[in-house]
Amino acid sequence: MKVNLYEEFFFSDEWNDLHWQPEGRSPIFPSVILITPVRYAVTSEHIRIIQVSSIHELMEKYKGPVKQQKESRIKNNSSNGIKINLT
Repeated sequence: MKVNLYEEFFFSDEWNDLHWQPEGRSPIFPSVILITPVRYAVTSEHIRIIQVSSIHELMEKYKGPVKQQKESRIKNNSSNGIKINLT
């Protein structure tokens, strides 16, 4: 994997001024997401690397607490196989 290139970009500080950085807050370096069924032994002390086998796994892994609460309410309020959404 080309982690060295990402780390070079990280240390260049060029990413600090890119148009997608949040206004009024500290710049954020993007995470590297690997979507592959193969698990690579790749690490970095400077860059967040996320490895998942599918987009679905990524969505489940980083599901926000609000969405989890909604799904919990739907499951807890079902009767005879009928789901009731209380949103």
